[in-house]
Amino acid sequence: MNIVGIICEYNPLHNGHKHQIDEIKALFKNDALIVCLLSSNYVQRGEPALVDKYARADMAIESGADMVLEYPTLFCCTSAEAYAQNAIYLLNSIGIIDYISYGSKSVDSNNVKSISSILANEPSQYKIMLKDELSRGLSFPKARENALSEYLENKGYNINSYRQTLQSSNDILAIEYEKALIRQKSQIKTIPIKRVGSDYNDDSLCDTFSSATAIRKTLSENNGYLTKISEQIPITTKRILKEYKKYKCFANIELFKDIISYSIMEKDANELCLYPLVNEGIENLLQKYVTSSSSISTFIDSCVTKRYPSTRIQRLLMHIMLGANKGLYSKYKKPEYIRVLASKNKNLISLLSNTSNLPVVTSLKKSYDSFDLNKKGLIEFENKACDIYNHVVLKDKNNYKSEFSIKTKI
Repeated sequence: MNIVGIICEYNPLHNGHKHQIDEIKALFKNDALIVCLLSSNYVQRGEPALVDKYARADMAIESGADMVLEYPTLFCCTSAEAYAQNAIYLLNSIGIIDYISYGSKSVDSNNVKSISSILANEPSQYKIMLKDELSRGLSFPKARENALSEYLENKGYNINSYRQTLQSSNDILAIEYEKALIRQKSQIKTIPIKRVGSDYNDDSLCDTFSSATAIRKTLSENNGYLTKISEQIPITTKRILKEYKKYKCFANIELFKDIISYSIMEKDANELCLYPLVNEGIENLLQKYVTSSSSISTFIDSCVTKRYPSTRIQRLLMHIMLGANKGLYSKYKKPEYIRVLASKNKNLISLLSNTSNLPVVTSLKKSYDSFDLNKKGLIEFENKACDIYNHVVLKDKNNYKSEFSIKTKI
């Protein structure tokens, strides 16, 4: 039996995600198990997820996944490079994954693998070009795009094709997955699946395969009513969302404005500099605009610079709100356990427990009691992050459940 990993957010799970799962099953003629590594309650772009990890894990299981593992907040709310690096580390460490599947707009070309090979090995000529681009004050993604384009053009590649790949959000993550596999000398193979329908950042609904961005935007504009997105999501996702909204609000970063603002206002500039991504005077912009901005979106727009695009600012806001400072990232360079959120059968959990190099968690309370102080610290951070999320989205605070009370759903 082949086991295929998918690194995902399912924010929420839509028809394009279901298409990927179905394509994998068809490729292996249903002789494959699918294991999802799912972002916790905060996602890579630096935002709270629309719904919590348990609802999204249910969506994955209902759409054909066999097991869902948690990608902890501390590691998934990071740059594309760090996000991919730690995700691949986790999937390598558990010892059961044969393949990783990802969505890509460039499946018909070899662009992703070519670029990932260059980035994994970093030729000296490319490094000089990158340093030059960064010296112009550009953000790292833009500087890297320019340096790679120049390097590839010098090598005689069709630069227009490669530029499209470098500007595609899906392909950027695909490149980072391939790069991480090379650098970690992994034996895991990859299965690119052609992305269908809208691009990752498209914010308008299309007929069937709309982006998660468009779906979230439509929900926000229609007060959470699901009618307008019914054709864009599997019926199981719609059922889960409908049940979820009885107890919790659909989250967005604006709901967290008060907590974010207070987290900044209580700190002086030197304290803000203790957080990742805070340097080059951005701490002064944060303090300047935090009290005068009417919304988080206007606050972010006020702080955007060439070096600091909006997604980078969003991530640093999440770090500050959650208390994820440089000291924490220095202490925890890699995940130290793997938590199972949901599984279709106990045999898969037993297999995981027998092969994983990391402790396998099915009961957070039980594992916490037996862990050393380092692992306890990681669990305490995740619990705090989830408490903040639930404090904001729970409609009735009496329905609060601690992470320690929730066990793997089988």
